[in-house]
Amino acid sequence: MSDSDFGRGRGASCPLHPDHLAQRTCTRCGNFMCDTCSEHGAQAHCPTCREREGLGRAFPLDRGNWSIGDLVEVCWDRFKREWVMLSVAAIIFFAASIMGSFISQMLSFIGGMAGSTTVIVLTTIVGTVASYVIQGMVGLGFTRMCLDVLQGQRADLGRMFSQLPKLVPYLLTMLLSFAVMLPVIILCVGVALAVFVGMSGVSLAELDLDSTESFTRAVTNTSPQVFVATFAVGIGLYIFPGMWLIMPLVLVQPAIANEEAPGPVETLKRCFAAAKGQRLGMFGTMALGCVGLMVGIILCCLPVLPALGFFQLLLCGLYLSLSKGAEEVF
Repeated sequence: MSDSDFGRGRGASCPLHPDHLAQRTCTRCGNFMCDTCSEHGAQAHCPTCREREGLGRAFPLDRGNWSIGDLVEVCWDRFKREWVMLSVAAIIFFAASIMGSFISQMLSFIGGMAGSTTVIVLTTIVGTVASYVIQGMVGLGFTRMCLDVLQGQRADLGRMFSQLPKLVPYLLTMLLSFAVMLPVIILCVGVALAVFVGMSGVSLAELDLDSTESFTRAVTNTSPQVFVATFAVGIGLYIFPGMWLIMPLVLVQPAIANEEAPGPVETLKRCFAAAKGQRLGMFGTMALGCVGLMVGIILCCLPVLPALGFFQLLLCGLYLSLSKGAEEVF
């Protein structure tokens, strides 16, 4: 059943819940589904199809019963079943990243050949945006695929390219996320700069980036201990309170992929509601996932493909766990 068919059928009742209005259709059989049947948009198949295909294993964790150990166990169980397709999806994601970088570099090269500053700036901006869009859309599709796996469905590579209609909401949400991060970045840089100036005795005038000679002289005459202290303060502030404040933003991509019509403000509200009181567990989960990625890179790079698939699965599982039961907070 097409979207136009569903449009003509608006106002129809859900076959399984006659007192509920249909909100969407099953992508397998075309029957109407209410929000209860689709688990508020989380399921693409109706309960009958999920049961028929053996896809009825709903994600078992929520914010009331989850733990890092349980999350790893559930994700590992689903990963073992679909690790090959998730690894292939990781290859596609890497290929999209390389393609995006190539397009960005080519446009920058073309702009440089033009010899005009305006053209250089314009082509650089266009290239950066194009690269970000390509990587973002494929990454969002990768996330949607992982959500399907966690929600009991089979890994479908076609889902890697299913998120293009969400391009505008995605870009707006990323822009809003950057606006949320900006005060944290300013705080880290500002305090680190104050520490550097205070310990080195260098004036702000000597740090003028427009004067290469004065900047080089100021840096050369500063002891290594000052740089270590400056770096430590900046990183320390970024971790806490910086990372603590912006931790909910790691849930943005799964939140967008899990909704049919995501809005930028609503997405961020949903992520912050899901993260409320759960930041320590989120930090531990992300740290564990990063360790797995590092191990994959160290082991001659090839294992990084399944490691990336599992990391993405872990991130999506974290969102599903924390978002269930967060509706009253939102």
